[in-house]
Amino acid sequence: MQKKSTAKSQLTKLATRIEKALERVNSLCDTTPTPKYSAAPDPTILKDLLAESQDSDFWMNFRKAAPIIFCMAVEGDEQLKAQRDMSFIEELLKTRSILQLLNGKLQEGSADIDPIDYSTATTILENKLAILTALNISVEGDGDDKVSFNLFG
Repeated sequence: MQKKSTAKSQLTKLATRIEKALERVNSLCDTTPTPKYSAAPDPTILKDLLAESQDSDFWMNFRKAAPIIFCMAVEGDEQLKAQRDMSFIEELLKTRSILQLLNGKLQEGSADIDPIDYSTATTILENKLAILTALNISVEGDGDDKVSFNLFG
């Protein structure tokens, strides 16, 4: 009985982490010029969850160098800027898709959940989301009665 309640408690904590990450990624998507349409999350991603959560080749650069410095380094080259921007959008949308799938599985109480894989993947995605949030350069929350600015330096 103790094991079941501990496992349920761990899944509840994991569900809370995923929900918070989903809120962050959705907020970031709202302030990033991404397509308003995207494919529904592909459930087959969950079959190889850890591999799908890992970084793409270009995104690995962000782990090797400080994200802001790396992004500033490519500012002078239009092709690199375009690749950086596309990589940002791709990683943002993929992160959101995986979080949506994880959240859906936890909400439906699916029996095929591996808590260790889900927890590890969530940690990877939370780290990626922190980088995406740090790199977000969109001005948030402008409106008729409010103007906001991003300050650099």
